[in-house]
Amino acid sequence: MFFHLKKKIISKIIEKRVKQHPFDLQYAENFTLKDDADSLMNNSYYFSAHDEKMSLFVRLGKRTGVDETWFVVYLDGKIHTLKEESFASGKSPLHIEKSGDSWELSFHGIVNEKDNILFHAKFHPVRPPVDFTTDMPAERMAIGIANECWNRAFFENLQNISGQCHYEQEGILDGRMILNNITVPFYLPCVRDHSFGKRDWNYMNNHLWLMAVSAPCQFNYSLVSYPALSVLEVGHYRNGDNLHYMSKSNLNLEEVNQGIIPSGLNFKMVLNNGHVIDVDTKVLTGVSYHFQDGRYILHENVAEFNINGNVCRGILEIGFNKDQDRYFNHRDLKSIKR
Repeated sequence: MFFHLKKKIISKIIEKRVKQHPFDLQYAENFTLKDDADSLMNNSYYFSAHDEKMSLFVRLGKRTGVDETWFVVYLDGKIHTLKEESFASGKSPLHIEKSGDSWELSFHGIVNEKDNILFHAKFHPVRPPVDFTTDMPAERMAIGIANECWNRAFFENLQNISGQCHYEQEGILDGRMILNNITVPFYLPCVRDHSFGKRDWNYMNNHLWLMAVSAPCQFNYSLVSYPALSVLEVGHYRNGDNLHYMSKSNLNLEEVNQGIIPSGLNFKMVLNNGHVIDVDTKVLTGVSYHFQDGRYILHENVAEFNINGNVCRGILEIGFNKDQDRYFNHRDLKSIKR
């Protein structure tokens, strides 16, 4: 009884807030960090593109004095990855620039410690952005908040996860790379992800992100645990031109509570139109990244998805705090209402 009342109260508050503060795409697209920004402030650009033969993901996370940098290509069963995880500001071999409504990406560097890659591509948007604050059903955040014990300390702690903007957009990544003098052109379905605001990796307990993309469909499932919020789940699925948001999922939380990379995951997702989709994913290969002196480890994996019979590729990203007792705040997972 109290859970449903709490959920109803928070849903109404969130819905009112979204009406008062709609997503400002122009501001988000042109956001830049101030020169004197706090070290926990982040402005992160991520692109993930896939077909049945090639997968790639790149990330440029800008912070004061540091450019967190990922560059990975998985081609014909072999992974090519940049060894270094960060560079001094402006020194990263990865460059991402806005160009009208599109984005230009370039990279020139060494992968696998010996292979030279020259890479250039352009991201062309094909669908409107999805904002994770204003577009997701208010009930999803409300459920997460309703699962917690309400007191002054809780609501003060909740402020630690407010203020970050996070949205994604589907498009096409069109370009070519030259790998050891061999030219590889590509034209790949792609999802770009942009987030900015305060991001303290050590404040996160653990998280999971599943994303798949192809011409017929696009899928997203995101789960994160913070000290203030034990479980927060959101998601969406596009089939053809129809986009629907997640109402709930039956993902077994115990499978992502072990501090290891699962070889695959299988679960059902209920959409807000009442339809149920079956999601089956299998990890193919991946790279691990280390944040804040190893206090948070993130594993970015290329994965194969089967979603209601649509076979495509994407990402299984999973991360864990160094302190294993913090996973899901050490809650009894069966007691969490979802």
